[in-house]
Amino acid sequence: MHLLCRIFLVAVVLVFACSPLIAATGQENQAVAKVVKVGNLTITQYDIDLRAQKIMPMQVSFHGGLDNEKIAEIKQSALDELIERAYKVQYAIDDEVSIDATVFETEWQKKLSDNKRLADNVNTPQASKIKADLYLNLLALKSESVAVDEQITITDEDVVAYYAENKKRYFRPKQFTASHVFVKVDPSDNVEERKVKRARADALLKRALDGEDFYNLAYYESDDRSKYVGGSLGSFHAGQTVSEFDAAIQKMKADEIVGPVKTMYGFHIIKLDKVDEERQLEVDEVSAKIRTSLVEAEQEQIYTQWMSKLKEKYPLEHFVQ
Repeated sequence: MHLLCRIFLVAVVLVFACSPLIAATGQENQAVAKVVKVGNLTITQYDIDLRAQKIMPMQVSFHGGLDNEKIAEIKQSALDELIERAYKVQYAIDDEVSIDATVFETEWQKKLSDNKRLADNVNTPQASKIKADLYLNLLALKSESVAVDEQITITDEDVVAYYAENKKRYFRPKQFTASHVFVKVDPSDNVEERKVKRARADALLKRALDGEDFYNLAYYESDDRSKYVGGSLGSFHAGQTVSEFDAAIQKMKADEIVGPVKTMYGFHIIKLDKVDEERQLEVDEVSAKIRTSLVEAEQEQIYTQWMSKLKEKYPLEHFVQ
């Protein structure tokens, strides 16, 4: 039974891998010229151009146009991706990794629903090539899942052990949550203009100290975008703000209002909303972050070793252009 499955999988992959020749019928020979071969899988210029077309629209949107050097760089990137995919497909053939027909059909129908032009021309050779490309992409992803993701061995004990060995890394410094009302001072302002703005800042401080709602005061009077959230600056720790602001806030107590604090940007009426004292974070608070980090590190190691073995097993042949 395993032999029959493997024969079927090889047949499907080879039919899909040969589809560029069918899709390119009537085109220039250059379009189907063989570029490289990985094991039994051939990558043609048509394959490279198809993959490059997926990259180019994004590049064009950022650069407004592409010169020949950039196009060559994109095509090289496309070739590198196709070579890596071919190694994974070869792995699928040897280890009998396959894509469930229902899963593949679902992905294909999703692609058709997202691309009306493709759906209207679904029986063309070009559509057959796109369908083949989708299958090979899914097969490569499945191979990587089997060979890499399913081999991850990180346990709860590993997370706890890492936390114990690196406990000092998970110490949170004192944090401040604050809001401000900001009076902007432009560098080009003259002495008189600065005096007017200082007087305005003094008046705003008095209104805040007299009990006026700080959120509304910031919303209607502040000169920066924080006004739209009532002057909220979020949470931060010592050293993350400009020196004058930092020095002022470290002397404050929760719910205290001070000002005007002068910085290079202007005058600030500061309200300290909350202070969270420095403390050691517990393992439960950082376990998800630690697990993610350990899993990513192990994934990278297993993936590198896996690809290295595939490159040793399957020769890469370059065709003379």
